Amino acid sequence: MAPVKYTYFDVRGIGETARILLKYGKIDFEDVRIKKEDWPEIKPTTPTGKLPFLEIDDQIVVESYAINRLLARRVGLAGKDEFEQARVDAVADINKDFYYMVAPWFYAAKGNLPGDPAELKVKHFDNNAATFLPLFVKYLKESGSGFVVKSGVTWADFVVTEFLLSLSEQAPGFLEDYPELQEYLARIRTIPELKDYYATRKEE
Repeated sequence: MAPVKYTYFDVRGIGETARILLKYGKIDFEDVRIKKEDWPEIKPTTPTGKLPFLEIDDQIVVESYAINRLLARRVGLAGKDEFEQARVDAVADINKDFYYMVAPWFYAAKGNLPGDPAELKVKHFDNNAATFLPLFVKYLKESGSGFVVKSGVTWADFVVTEFLLSLSEQAPGFLEDYPELQEYLARIRTIPELKDYYATRKEE
């Protein structure tokens, strides 16, 4: 069987959830990390001109959420039944909506897009954070498990916590009024299968 190979940029970003799932499932894989300065040359050689993509079982899987779902099913983190899986998908999609709403500010704050981060924060981040963060708290409270569904951790938890971590790098203290989410970020790092990975990975 061909080795598993995962290709993404040398950052956490939207590709990190798949790395976490691979680590959780103890799936040996080649972690190919593309430097941004090398991307223009490499882009035409990729399946769709985008990253990430996963090579597994002699197949190529593209798009981050498709990769996440495939790996989550393999390692038992997709949700215990069809209704949990639907909730997992819903939470992941809510996070995606949040991401797109705050992206103009987020990437300006990182220096990747033009614009005044302070102005864009008011327009794109502040109100959206006040809308979306309570939704994540709601799902955590409803599940009672410490994660977004009753059966425990799923791939949606990795998607959400990775994005919250990225936001905290650009807006330190934005979770001050959300102790449940602060505890959530701490809890995800105590998962036995992932403690070593979280402790040693690149945090950018």
